[in-house]
Amino acid sequence: MRRTGPVLLLALLAACRGEPQDRVKIALAVPLTGDLAADGRGLERAARLAFEEDPQTAELVVFDDRGDPLQAVSVARQIAEDPAVLAVVGHLTSGCSVDAARVYAAAGIPMITPSATAPVLTLQQESGGWPGERVVFRLPPSDAVQGDALAEHAVKRLGARVFAVLHDRTAYGLGIAEAFTAGVEKRGGKVAVFEPVERGARDFSPALDALDAGRVGALFYGGVYPEAGPLLRRARARGFSGHFLAGDGVKSGDFVASAGPAAEGALLSVAGVPLEDLPSAADFAARYQARHGEPPRTFDHYGYEAARIALAAARKAGRDRRRALDWIRAARHESMVGPFIFDSKGDSLKSLVTVLRVERGRFVRAY
Repeated sequence: MRRTGPVLLLALLAACRGEPQDRVKIALAVPLTGDLAADGRGLERAARLAFEEDPQTAELVVFDDRGDPLQAVSVARQIAEDPAVLAVVGHLTSGCSVDAARVYAAAGIPMITPSATAPVLTLQQESGGWPGERVVFRLPPSDAVQGDALAEHAVKRLGARVFAVLHDRTAYGLGIAEAFTAGVEKRGGKVAVFEPVERGARDFSPALDALDAGRVGALFYGGVYPEAGPLLRRARARGFSGHFLAGDGVKSGDFVASAGPAAEGALLSVAGVPLEDLPSAADFAARYQARHGEPPRTFDHYGYEAARIALAAARKAGRDRRRALDWIRAARHESMVGPFIFDSKGDSLKSLVTVLRVERGRFVRAY
C-alpha cells in the first residue's frame, strides 16, 4: 500500500476542518497592550473595515507587538514562518518597524506601514547587509519631510531663533528631532539644547534643567503623546512660556488631556491633510464612528488604506509574495487621500505636511 506523506496528511486535515489550502492571510502587527494600545486598536478597527468590504479575498490575522522592538521581531518571525501570509500591515512605531522589516525582507514579505515615519526605515534597505528584498512601503511622509516642515514654520512663521530639542531616544523620536534640528540650523536658527527623555518617564528634571539653562524661545519634542503631555505641563509649571512643537506621534486627545491648559497653542505636524478636513474621507470617518462610537485616531485612515492595498495585492498575486511585491511597487494605489505611488525605497511620493495648533482643546490648522 502506498504510504501517505505528511504533506498529504496535512492537506486532508485542513480539508476536514473546512480550511481551503490556498487561503491567503494578511497579518496586522500593532500594539494591543502597553501605552500605545489605543493607537493599535484604532488601526485594527480600520483594517477590519477594509476586510469587511472584501471578505472573500483574504483572512486578517492580528498580532500584538506591544510597541516593543524585541517583541516585534518575535512577532515578525511567527508571521514569516506561515507560508499563507502574503503581506503585513504594520508596524505602528518606527522602532518596531525598523527591526521587524529585516525579518520580512529575509522572507520576501511586503510590509505596508501606516504610521512608521523614521527615515532609517527605508534607508536601511540600501545597506550592504540588508538580508533580502526591499519590502517596506510607507504611506505617510517620512520624518525628514515632517521635521523640516516644522522647522520652516518655527523659524519663518513664528520667528523663533533659539531652540531646545528633546527626544525619547527611539527611532521615531530621535529621527524627527534630528530632522527638525537640521531644518532649524539650515534656516539660521540655533539648537542650544539637545537632550534625551526616557520613555515612560514622569520626572523630566534633567532635561528641563538644561532647557532653563539654554535660554530658549521654543521647545521641540521628538516622541509620542504619553510623555509629551506631562513634559509640557512640567515645563509650563517651571515658567517656560515659549512655543511648543512636536510631530504626529503627539497628535492625540490623550496629549491634550494630560497636558491640560498647558497644551493651548501647541503646534504639531501631521502627514498630508488631517482626516477631519478631507471631504473624501467623510464616508470612512462616518462608518468608523458609527461602528465604534468614537472618531478615527491619527493614523487610522492610513491603516484602512494599507489594508486595502494588501487586499488588492492578494487579488493580484494569491499567495505569491514575489508577485505581490512587484505589483505593490509598480501600481498606482487610489485612496481617500489621493493616489499612493512608491519610489524605489518604498517611500510614498506624497510630501504634503500640515501644521496644527491646539485651540480650546481642539486641533485646528495653523496655516
